Amino acid sequence: MAEGVANDRYVFWLGSGISRERMPDLESLAKRILISLQGQIEQSNPHCRFRAALDSVIGHAGPSAAEWNSIDYSTSPDSWTVFEALAGRLVNNYARMLGVTVDGEEADYLLWDVLNAAAVYSDPAIVPDAEHLCLAALAMEGAASEMPSANWDSLVEKAIEIVAGGRPIQRVAIAPGDTRAGRRRTNLYKFHGCARSALEDPAQFRPLLVARQNQINGWVASNPVMASVLTNLIVTKPTLMLGLSAQDSNIQSLFASAQVQMPWHYPTHPPAYAFAENAVGGDQESLLQNVYHQEFNAGTRAAIRTDALVQAFAKPLLLALLLFVLTEKLRHLVREGFPAIHEVDRAKLAEGLGHGRNLVAVNLTASADDVMTLITKIGRTMTMLREGALPSAASGLYSPVSAEPLELMNANPNLAAGGMAEFAVALSLVGLGLDRGLWAVEGSNTSAPDPGAFGLVGRSGAAKIFFAGDHRAAIRLTTNGLLADNDDAVVVHSQSNPVSMHRSPRRPPGRTGLARVREVSVEDLIAEGAEVEDLLERFRNKVAL
Repeated sequence: MAEGVANDRYVFWLGSGISRERMPDLESLAKRILISLQGQIEQSNPHCRFRAALDSVIGHAGPSAAEWNSIDYSTSPDSWTVFEALAGRLVNNYARMLGVTVDGEEADYLLWDVLNAAAVYSDPAIVPDAEHLCLAALAMEGAASEMPSANWDSLVEKAIEIVAGGRPIQRVAIAPGDTRAGRRRTNLYKFHGCARSALEDPAQFRPLLVARQNQINGWVASNPVMASVLTNLIVTKPTLMLGLSAQDSNIQSLFASAQVQMPWHYPTHPPAYAFAENAVGGDQESLLQNVYHQEFNAGTRAAIRTDALVQAFAKPLLLALLLFVLTEKLRHLVREGFPAIHEVDRAKLAEGLGHGRNLVAVNLTASADDVMTLITKIGRTMTMLREGALPSAASGLYSPVSAEPLELMNANPNLAAGGMAEFAVALSLVGLGLDRGLWAVEGSNTSAPDPGAFGLVGRSGAAKIFFAGDHRAAIRLTTNGLLADNDDAVVVHSQSNPVSMHRSPRRPPGRTGLARVREVSVEDLIAEGAEVEDLLERFRNKVAL
């Protein structure tokens, strides 16, 4: 599956699970509705409209006779002994719960007025979580071009704004007409509506907030344009569901319709349907039955379930996929950039990249803070490599290895001329040195004005490591104040070393007997010989650690 993601084969279907730690969950919504309706009951009026609505909501939780008898409408629901049980059961009946109407109010009263969903789910103070940031980085790498989302929040959009700044990376389709806009590197289809848009333009977008059972049941018939777009995605690309239970009937209907048009047959590579869960849920199994029909039988059922189950939640899965995509792109650059290097040596360089990736992974958690730090470091490294500068807010924090998926990288003429293959070789050598104990990593301070890409510590001391893809970038590292003559630093040039230029010292001399700024050219090292053991030794001598 990971290879399929790297090649942009998968459609990322997003559900509320990816925003679980940022937005209210369904159980919390159920509790708010119970408390709000009870609080508006006219206790002296047995025919109060809010009493009738509360009766209907509780009825969707299927209480027993004993539970009904324990409920006292004169007290707040959070004091009821069955409060937690009722709220928990309403989760699987959330659409029926939200479909309950109150006499004299609009049909979406519970969603719009009681829950204030448009404001809650568009709260500007809520920042993206790790899942949204990883999706944004994968989108920048050209590995997540299609993202249908059942979520009302705008956290994916916010994450794209963080990593891409003002660059036109993402198209968001909410209304049917939005699908006519030009496609972009990543395309988000908010088929259940958008809270931010509904808040800003309720006349157009409030009716598009899908929550009630009748809306879900009639969605395909009422939304032929979006349904057609999503069905085409199911037909043409494999599915990866992230935080999406697939319980809604419109989702089941889309997949059943796609199967009629052109089914995916079992087995396929990569798997046609994948769920990021600990276990395949009942609604997900129902979807598999719909799409595989007779192929989902006694002989294949267990294998299909196993094939479809990723057995990891979205947070760790997306982080692992991002690291995989980055590593495979760098390996591709080594392989395609230097075809004359012997296969055994290319394999060693690939191992070096793997060692580096594993070291990064060991020191990361799938938290928003760690993912943001990773994205920031990658963005700084790539921007210094290409521009000799640090990223700006206007251009975003992140700069991808390439904007296209893995299998299309060879079509990008700028990669060959931009020093990227040499950069990948340098990272391979750093990784091999880490694995062999030649040096250790000293993390860069992402808040400092001169962080380097990272720091390495060897027997001779520590040094910041900079990469320069061409002579212009190398010069700008100095002119932009990122590098000074007496810095403990190594500049790894993709091209031949440029003519030395004067750099103002940053501080009084410290360590002596060693050139403070060492410069090494990957192009020159490879020209002298590409046998990896010898290449690593010469690289080690040049960086002098």
